This record gives sequence, structure tokens and C-alpha cells, in this order.
Amino acid sequence: MLEKGTSYFSVRDVDHAERDLDRFRENGLNAVLHTFSERDRQYYAESMSDIVAASHDRGFRVYMNPWSIGRVFGGEALSEFIGKNPESCQVLSTGDRVPTACFNDPGFNEYMRGWVADAADVGADVLFWDEPHWYIPDWFDHEVPEGAWTCRCESCQELYEQEYDEQMPATRTDRIDEFREASLLSFLDEMMELTAEKGLENAVCLLPSEDSDHGLSDWERLAANDHLDVLVTDPYWDVFDEESPAFISYFTDTVVSLAEEHDIGSQIWIQGFRLDDDPETVEDVRKATRAAIDGGVDSVFMWGYDACRSISDIACEDPEAVWNAYLDELPAE
Repeated sequence: MLEKGTSYFSVRDVDHAERDLDRFRENGLNAVLHTFSERDRQYYAESMSDIVAASHDRGFRVYMNPWSIGRVFGGEALSEFIGKNPESCQVLSTGDRVPTACFNDPGFNEYMRGWVADAADVGADVLFWDEPHWYIPDWFDHEVPEGAWTCRCESCQELYEQEYDEQMPATRTDRIDEFREASLLSFLDEMMELTAEKGLENAVCLLPSEDSDHGLSDWERLAANDHLDVLVTDPYWDVFDEESPAFISYFTDTVVSLAEEHDIGSQIWIQGFRLDDDPETVEDVRKATRAAIDGGVDSVFMWGYDACRSISDIACEDPEAVWNAYLDELPAE
């Protein structure tokens, strides 16, 4: 059976959430991703437990993601961690710190271990590692010197020297890219192993760009991880200025083939944000959803519910049309 879901965020009133969950079930959905940000962890843990329980009561499989924690995961949430712990932030090759946590920083790793424990206590079924990435200047509207890269903090320099028996250069090299990818994979491996020990499954959503600037160039290294249960990507065609459904079809083929090879699940996310109200745009949503399903994916989700109409900065111009286009293309199983 195809898993059909949406992300759900911001609402922390359980009565309100229950009405939305009822609506999702009536729409034919059988899974939901709840965001679990730094704010949620600190102030809304019991509320989230109630919302997750309500999701289970309605038969949903529950995913949960570290929404924008440390600003190294995707999401429209602020990070208190990087404000309180500037020493844990990434360092540009120029020596300047940037507002993004470092995957190799012991303090950030400790925080994330605590997050895993709390997400397990809240009752999630799957932890969804959402777009893990090194600092991407464009995402912050930052201008950095040409050729500058992260991370060259003390932790990274020490680990690099241990691995390669040489000092970390200030100039980016193939070895630097290799180190960045290995560090990201090591971080994910530690977090996924802990997640598995808690009895939860792991899903990792890679940005749809096979290069070290946006995550990983070699996706098979992740797919082969013993702790990975679902390989995911989110080919948001409009964000990347690509054609739908060709963009979706390519990455659907990629995750489906890797998932089949390594006996894990596959998942594709459909763009439901920052879309205009052109009829062709709505048709693109339909085509994208069909392309993912026809490509044999095990699970399809939209980011986010009601086409993000509650987040004015990223809401679609005609959210109802976009949301309904997605729902209309889902099989009625």
C-alpha cells in the first residue's frame, strides 16, 4: 500500500490538530510528519505527545523531524542553539563564524542526542533527518568571499588531521569535500544508531543535488547504512528551477533503485509552497505527484499541509488549488 502523507507544523493546540488530522484521514492520507523544533522540545513536549497520540489514534504513521535545529536541517524555524553556543558554529575558511552548527562539534552532537531521546519519548515512529547540509550562504542571503567554505572550526581541524595526518588547508580541495561528506555521514550514523536503539526507524531526506555543497555526492554510501530504513529526497522543481515532472522522475528513479538494492523504503516529497496561481503550476503539482507514484515510490508526501497557507512567507498563491491537486492524484486505496 502506498504511504500518503503531509507535513504538519506550528499548531500546538490538540483540539485544533485533531480537526486537521480528521480532515487528512478523510482526504485519504495515512501518514503525517510533525515538526519538532528547538521551541517544541523546550516548551511543547507534552502537547506534542498528545498530538502524536491523536495521530496514532487515527491510524497515521508518525514521522518527526528536527525542524531547522542548528540551522543544518530544513525548515522555517529559528535556532536558539546557535545563539547560546556560538563556539559550536561552523567556521568559514576565512576564519569567520557563521550562524550554523557544526556536525563535528561535541556540544551540538550532545544536543542532538538529547533531541533523539525526547522525540522517542514523544512517541514518533520514524525520525526524519531533513535535508542535513553544511552551511549554504544562499539560504541566509549571505555574501561570502569567493572560494570560502565550511567548516574549519577547531573540531574539524583536529579530526581532519587525525584522518589525513596533515593540517587542514584553508583552500578547498577534493580531500576537503571527502572530509565534509564523511563527517556528515558519521553524524547521521551516530544519530541513526541511537534512534534504532530507541526502537524507532530512520528516514533521511537528501537535497536533490548530488554534490557535497548540498549534502552528498554519493547517495549509495547512505543507502547502504544498516540503520537507514527510508531513503528520501524532495525534488522541489520550482525551487531548483527545473521542469516538472522530469526532475521528479529522475530523483524518483534514483531513490527507488537504491532502496530496492538495499531493501529499504523510498519516499518522495512534492512541492506545496512558494508556487504561483498559474493553472500550469497547479498542473505541475499533478504531474509531479503522478510521476512519483508511477515511478514506484513507497511513500509520497507534500510539504506542507494546505500548501503552507499558514506560513505567509512561503504560502502558495492559491493554496487550496495546490493542496487539492496533490490529494486528487493520490490513489484511493
